[in-house]
Amino acid sequence: MSSVEGELIVVLLTSEGQLITQQPVRVTVADAIFANLPPGRHTVIARHPALSPTESRQDIVLSDRVMLGIKYIYAEAERRLLRIEVIERPLDV
Repeated sequence: MSSVEGELIVVLLTSEGQLITQQPVRVTVADAIFANLPPGRHTVIARHPALSPTESRQDIVLSDRVMLGIKYIYAEAERRLLRIEVIERPLDV
């Protein structure tokens, strides 16, 4: 299964209510990776209109020069978007 009702789950990153970036993610993968993000306060959102609830949010504070990995946890039988897990890794130069 790669989608729910033909639509992928979308993972968004916002800051102060403004969209920074987004990525559609297949249900079977459940991961989104973002790099070169501005430091500061952000909100991570995983969203799909056919799930209950339709979105899950988590506020984060990013350091400078990090890669952000987002994994959403989804229960297929109940069609529930349960939570988001966030992993922050430093980008080495």
